[in-house]
Amino acid sequence: MKKVTTIGGWNGQSNLLDWLFTILWDKVEITSIVSMSDDGRTTWELMRAFDEELDLHLPPPWDLRRCLFSLSNSIYREYFKLIFEYTFLNEEKISNFSIIELFKQANKELLFFWKAWVYKTQLEEFEYNRWDLYSFLNSKLKDYFNFVLPLKSRINWHKLWNILMANLYYNLWNDYDEMIKVMHYILEVNSKVIPVTTKKAFIRAVLWNWKIIESQDRISNVANYNSGIADLELMECSMDATHNSEVHESIINSDFIIIGPWDLFTSIISNFIIGWVRESILQSKAKIIYIWNSTNKWWETTWLTQLDFVNKIERFLGRRIDYFVINNKKLELDEEELEQFKNDISVKWWDYLFLSPWEKKELERRKINVIESDLLWKDSFYKHSKDKIVNVLSQIFFA
Repeated sequence: MKKVTTIGGWNGQSNLLDWLFTILWDKVEITSIVSMSDDGRTTWELMRAFDEELDLHLPPPWDLRRCLFSLSNSIYREYFKLIFEYTFLNEEKISNFSIIELFKQANKELLFFWKAWVYKTQLEEFEYNRWDLYSFLNSKLKDYFNFVLPLKSRINWHKLWNILMANLYYNLWNDYDEMIKVMHYILEVNSKVIPVTTKKAFIRAVLWNWKIIESQDRISNVANYNSGIADLELMECSMDATHNSEVHESIINSDFIIIGPWDLFTSIISNFIIGWVRESILQSKAKIIYIWNSTNKWWETTWLTQLDFVNKIERFLGRRIDYFVINNKKLELDEEELEQFKNDISVKWWDYLFLSPWEKKELERRKINVIESDLLWKDSFYKHSKDKIVNVLSQIFFA
């Protein structure tokens, strides 16, 4: 069985894990090292509440929860995606709810969607009733039912999963690794999902015109700066960010390390500047596979070519990659679809990005195995197809 470690964040990481798990579950042993630089939207609100009200740093739960979902081995796998993605809309304080009360609040809508999913998939073995839900909750969460998170902040717009993880973290002796173990148990995850660090990991981009853009959210989503990114580094408050104790062992023992897909700086390179992650990769004998996106990210990677992406990755890794996996086919879009494609935040009026003949020649000169293939998923416009990308990876793993 091949040992595969993925490094990244956001949807690119979780989707890749989902594909590997559902198709190659009996052929690969998966470890996921997850970026911890997220500081946007409700994640940031929850982190700020911990800092201001509890004087504690809450490592962001967003990317971790998606990766845990993707590797769940439970018969309730699809149900988890419903129950934990539930968004609260009421204005009450977070401290008003114990863990069981959080589930009770979400219960009515969750029951409806769970019934719909069971009906849609025609799973006869699930004879749905209220007992199924509560017996599941009781078996997995009974030791934690009465935990309360003492925050005065409002619960509206927060997801149940983020509140649950924050609640467990606070009540399990502020031990983030212990909380992650509980999450593995609840979701029945046999693979390893490892936060790259549990320390503060706030990042900043240094532009070519020497301006500084602070925070992952501003680098990735605000995108109102007028120069390319020259460097990525930790902010002053995060200079002591050390890598998780399990990161080194996972990287050293891997047969393959998969980097990407998703945002170059904020999802991928943000992992390499933490602690000794780069040094661990340098010591590893694993083959490195770099899967890149089919388009540029608006401003974060505007004007970069495919060769530029490889150069950036290798610069922060300190070593050569072994495989570069890239899409080589453009989807045929009608006028309405093209408009949607061009307005997406990850595209913003740019187009598909392909490898030029001279770039391919240069990569081959550097002994990098270039794998060009039709990788796009027709329903997404620019994201990868599960079957296509796993087929390419299978050829690499089992050649």
